[in-house]
Amino acid sequence: MNLSGTVDPSIGGLAELTYLDLSFNEFSGAIPAEIGNCSKLVVLNLNDNNFQGTIPPELGKLAMLSTLNLYNNKLHGAIPDEIGNMASLEDLVGYSNNLSGSIPRSIGRLKNLKTVRLSQNAISGNIPVEIGECLNLVVFGLAENNLGGSLPKEIGKLSLMTDLILWGNKLSGVIPPEIGNCTNLTIIALYNNSLVGPIPATIGNIKSLRRLYLYTNSLSGTIPLEIRNLSLAEEIDFSENFLIGEIPKELGNIPGLHLLFLFENQLTGFIPTTIGNLSLAENIDFSKNFLIGGIPKELGNILGLRLLYLFRNQLTGFIPTELCALRNLSWLDLSFNSLGGPNPGH
Repeated sequence: MNLSGTVDPSIGGLAELTYLDLSFNEFSGAIPAEIGNCSKLVVLNLNDNNFQGTIPPELGKLAMLSTLNLYNNKLHGAIPDEIGNMASLEDLVGYSNNLSGSIPRSIGRLKNLKTVRLSQNAISGNIPVEIGECLNLVVFGLAENNLGGSLPKEIGKLSLMTDLILWGNKLSGVIPPEIGNCTNLTIIALYNNSLVGPIPATIGNIKSLRRLYLYTNSLSGTIPLEIRNLSLAEEIDFSENFLIGEIPKELGNIPGLHLLFLFENQLTGFIPTTIGNLSLAENIDFSKNFLIGGIPKELGNILGLRLLYLFRNQLTGFIPTELCALRNLSWLDLSFNSLGGPNPGH
């Protein structure tokens, strides 16, 4: 049976309370401001309830609090500026609410902050440059909000960060080259924004990177050759941008790549034969570009390939018989090219 009702303000009289967990219940109403009087609180878990109203600014008095979990509620309004007074805060988790307003600049005072997870809200404004002062930040997640402006170059000061998850916002401007200083990143998810300019070559410095999602922006320029340095990458998606030039042959030297999506750009030239070196690849989509020449027979070496889309290019020549070795292939689309010759399956 889940607990329900409201939390009585008298809870503020528990002066020795260090740990309060009310999560996964059916509490409703406002979070009582009196919780701010529980000055010894270290952990406050209010997630997965039906709390309404705003985040009380009185929580800023909890100088010893390290974990604040507010996710999966019905909270609205802005994150109070007083949050910058929570000097011990390490984990700020408030995704799946109705929070609005901007990220307070006071967040830069949280020197111990490791995790920010505020996705699926209505937070707007720019990402404050003060975020660069949170030198211990590991996870920065604000996907599916209304953030605008550019990604601040100060993000490059966050050398411990592993997760940069800002997809589904209204970010504009260029990806700052300083992002290459975040050498511990394992995922960059900036898709579904309005980013412009080139993919910075400095991304090649992030040798720990496993997932790089930049699709559905307005990026231009060529794919940087430094991408070859991402030897641990498993998924790269640059689709639905305005990238030009040739597909770098160096992409074929990333041994663990499972997914490579470059569709709906303005890429030209030949499909590199080195793509056939991607022995672990399962999904390759180069459709809706201006690629010429033949389909490399080396693609037949990718025995685990399940999806191969090359449609709407300017490919010519025969369909290589080597593709018949792809026994796991479930989706093959070569339409709207100038391919000829016999069907390789006969």
